Amino acid sequence: MKKLSIFLFSFGILLVTLSACGNTSNNKNEYADKPFMSDLARGLENRWKDADELDKIKDPSNSQTKEYYNKFIKDELDAVSSYKDKKFKDSKLQALVLQYINVLDDSKDAINSLDTLDGINKWNDAYNSRTKILVQFKNDYNLKVDSKYKSYLSDLEKDGQKAVKKDEVKEKITTLVNGIVFNYKPQEYDGTYKKYEATVENTTGSDISNFNGQVNLVDSSGVTVGNTYISAQNWKSGSKVLFEFTTDKKFDKTVITPEYSLADQ
Repeated sequence: MKKLSIFLFSFGILLVTLSACGNTSNNKNEYADKPFMSDLARGLENRWKDADELDKIKDPSNSQTKEYYNKFIKDELDAVSSYKDKKFKDSKLQALVLQYINVLDDSKDAINSLDTLDGINKWNDAYNSRTKILVQFKNDYNLKVDSKYKSYLSDLEKDGQKAVKKDEVKEKITTLVNGIVFNYKPQEYDGTYKKYEATVENTTGSDISNFNGQVNLVDSSGVTVGNTYISAQNWKSGSKVLFEFTTDKKFDKTVITPEYSLADQ
């Protein structure tokens, strides 16, 4: 009887140990990191396959284009949408997954208005966001696709890098214009209109082929009392330009809204 008790006790410990090992193994398998990367690649490949079909159609109609664009989004969402509620070991990857799914949803919402400027802008914004995330998937999580589609992924990566640079330049130009201070320049015959100047260095690291800025003149109460414009062409990185304007308005500060194009665009 004593031997039987010892056997049962030992057998119970063995079951508990095996159960714990099994749970550990199951917990490891619960993470969606690797399965997501495989399904992401599958969704992309399905999308590119449909894109090749669209390319075979000569002069597709608007309805055909929208039909295929919906297919593109469906190809990817069918592959990855379920990961919205899955558990990931890498929290950064999980955040990117959610962003990617949301961007696909944004793309889907833009399709019905692709025949309008607003719809095109929404589609392009979503495309830029999508390619930037794909760059991170490839660089940080080793996204791989079938050899047949490597050039497709490479093209998206290039677009993503351009989008990243565009964001960086936008941030630098915003910082640049926010730092512009116009000083009153006394003239020999000052009348109602006063002259203001600012010498500004291009610190963005990029050559700007065209720069235009709307300058709002804001008084001490925060009221815009007038506006004017400044511009520059072929504004090389590191070079300085003189911006100037005249006005009869009394103002406390300027708020500049820039528009620009880069030399390498």
